[in-house]
Amino acid sequence: MKPLARVAGEQIMWMKIIGGVLLSVVLGVHAQAPADAVSHGGANELLVPQGVIAGGFSAPASPVHGQTPLGPYIKLVRPSAVAANGPDLYVADSAQRLLLRVDTVTQAVTPLGDISPLPGTRLKAGPDGSVYVLRPDRGEITRLTRDGRRIAGFRAKYDVLQPADVVIEPTLNRVWISDAAGGVFAFHPSGRMSEPLIGRGDGFAGEFPGATLLAASRERVTGIDPRCRCIIDFDHEGGIIAQYGENTLTSPSDLAIDAHGRTWVVDRGDNRLKVFAGGQLLASIEPRRLGLIEITAISIDVDRAYISDGPAGRIGVFAVIPPQRRMP
Repeated sequence: MKPLARVAGEQIMWMKIIGGVLLSVVLGVHAQAPADAVSHGGANELLVPQGVIAGGFSAPASPVHGQTPLGPYIKLVRPSAVAANGPDLYVADSAQRLLLRVDTVTQAVTPLGDISPLPGTRLKAGPDGSVYVLRPDRGEITRLTRDGRRIAGFRAKYDVLQPADVVIEPTLNRVWISDAAGGVFAFHPSGRMSEPLIGRGDGFAGEFPGATLLAASRERVTGIDPRCRCIIDFDHEGGIIAQYGENTLTSPSDLAIDAHGRTWVVDRGDNRLKVFAGGQLLASIEPRRLGLIEITAISIDVDRAYISDGPAGRIGVFAVIPPQRRMP
């Protein structure tokens, strides 16, 4: 008869062997994921985590950068919209009904004014450091300085029936405003409407392609057509140059264009971040792969992406990887 100690030792040894085999099987299952899983991943090939913004000590409103944060701490509660430009990150916190500016260098947070808690608040940063705020409760868009002073208002009562989004077309510096019907209109930065770009002049897009959500780069303006739930690329004059993404989007809620021409779409329907390149779906990223719970908004400034996680009260900061430098 074997001594009890020897028997116990052999049992432990066999348990380790069996455990190792099971672990190898589990790892093998993950390593041999289905081929279609590639289209639902891609986070590590496109984004590198750089930090998280959950709040910061407050600083007074100022037209210059670098104010020292000496005030009380302001915590983000539900960031619902973001817009980045250089060191400035504008945030709409729908739970606190506040428009905030985060200085990403000093980590200072500055309240700029109140916003509506209603869904549909949109933010876009202008190249001069100003911010455009779409307020669904007022049916207008306001342009503010970085310290919250009003510069201009954008409203066309009989043309833009219900503003849906705003973007600044950088080549001609015109302000493009879309409405809920898909019509898109060009405005002068002073607030004066210049012309309808897409759809009829009565604010309804009719049988023509239109757009609600908007994003812009130097090469094009991109929008989401609500009827086909697809992506439309426009030239600087409003002409259609591409249409793609049909049958891949469920309920798009935000979009951005990176410096490499890729289109990033927040799809609220399946809670994924979808990336398109050359008219094809490049990746469909789950929030957990980015360390987030829910993706509520995105803004890309040059090579940095800011992705808000409304339920968690935070904004993830990521470096955008150029196509030629993707990780294996």
